[in-house]
Amino acid sequence: MDPGKAEPRLHHIRAFVAVATHGSIRSAARELGMSQPAMTRAIRELETLMGAALLVRGASGVTLTDGGRAFERHARMIVSELKRARDSVDQVSGRAHGHVAIGVSATVARTILPAAVARFQKEYPQVSMHLQEGQLSALVERLRAGALDFTISTVDTGALDHDLRIQHLFDKPFVVVMRHDHPLAEATDPDRLRQTRWVLPTPRSGYYAGLYRWLDEKHIIDAQSRLECDSFTTSLNLIAQSDMVGVFAQGMVAHHGMAGLIELNLETPLPPARFYLVRHHERPLTPAAERLAQLCEYESRAG
Repeated sequence: MDPGKAEPRLHHIRAFVAVATHGSIRSAARELGMSQPAMTRAIRELETLMGAALLVRGASGVTLTDGGRAFERHARMIVSELKRARDSVDQVSGRAHGHVAIGVSATVARTILPAAVARFQKEYPQVSMHLQEGQLSALVERLRAGALDFTISTVDTGALDHDLRIQHLFDKPFVVVMRHDHPLAEATDPDRLRQTRWVLPTPRSGYYAGLYRWLDEKHIIDAQSRLECDSFTTSLNLIAQSDMVGVFAQGMVAHHGMAGLIELNLETPLPPARFYLVRHHERPLTPAAERLAQLCEYESRAG
């Protein structure tokens, strides 16, 4: 943008984000309490200031141009950062309002998170929360955009992007899980699992990417013997009702009452998983988000 050129104002950016979210001028105007003509005017002013068309209006709604998609990430971050800044001011001023959003892996959701959330809600009863479950690879863009304050998951530290900062929290053994009457229920040698069909999360990054490499090196698994499934519940149902096997954190079966499933005690154990708290390098957490991160760290040490 030219130095002497006027820059977009906040109402332009909010209008654009609302339209990009809803795909509709009418719905965006309703969300922001604006008239449709005022919303349309704000978008046109923004496009003039940016020197490019950002939206394409059609009979079925509004879509983003290439320029609009490039602008969207920045616009969402601006809106998110302003909200985060307001939350921070409220919280340090004794008004414990605002919003905290985090992403966690299935293991974290079922181990340290419940106790941390319970303590957090007692301390910050007026702060709303959003929790999203998934691997870091599925959450990282929301983290970058400011839609998540932090995540707790396994990380491939060798491929970590420079804009992310990590803090080690805990390590966890992982085990092979199958139904109790599986033909290989007494197996202790990993080689006996070579003819087995597996259900595992998509190996994008973190623990499961490393696990796939480990299993592949031992010739235990190949593309034909695995089903990729990112749903914890669906994976459990498949394992409970078939001869498929999966891999979960040690103790999940007993701790969560997964009746009918067992953990194998292999002579050569699976690689352990290392869990990290991941945040954006340049984005400070609000006091409430910082407190939730501290409570998660506390529970990880206590466990």
